[in-house]
Amino acid sequence: MGINDRDYMKKDGGKDDVINLRELVIVMLKLAVVFVAVILSFRFPLLWIKIPLVICVLYGGWRWIFKAKKKKTVSSSPPKAPAKPVQAKVVSSRRLNLEQLEAEAGNPPKPDQSSIRLLIAYDAAGEFGQAKALIQHFNGKEFTEPVVEEFAVLARNYFPIELEPTESGVRFKLA
Repeated sequence: MGINDRDYMKKDGGKDDVINLRELVIVMLKLAVVFVAVILSFRFPLLWIKIPLVICVLYGGWRWIFKAKKKKTVSSSPPKAPAKPVQAKVVSSRRLNLEQLEAEAGNPPKPDQSSIRLLIAYDAAGEFGQAKALIQHFNGKEFTEPVVEEFAVLARNYFPIELEPTESGVRFKLA
């Protein structure tokens, strides 16, 4: 059993339940500041100012002390929509990768490995319309044997296909 095989046994994706002393000290200091602010708000002479001020200080202090911390998650699947700035950076880097692959593939006379990488990139980035258009672009074209196997596996996710053997390779057809 390897190191990575035991990650499913740990809580919270492998993070141990350890109390961070730095975070604890920060929370205690925040509590002290809120406590002092509440005491100072009680010193106002008018009751109609005192009560709303205490409520505001308590609510603001509660939000300040217990504000939600964003945890970074690592996943193998691509993000569906850029909900966080971190995911937006991942999506934008995938877009750059897509543009590089499109420039690399261009319109090759014969489908090759770069067109398969482009189809994989479209599929991973969620550009399903462009993936379908690329598959339709290669309808009726000939592939070499190893390339057609990879392309057929990806294309079957979008369309029913037929592979027709020819003299120089395999012809790819949409059914």
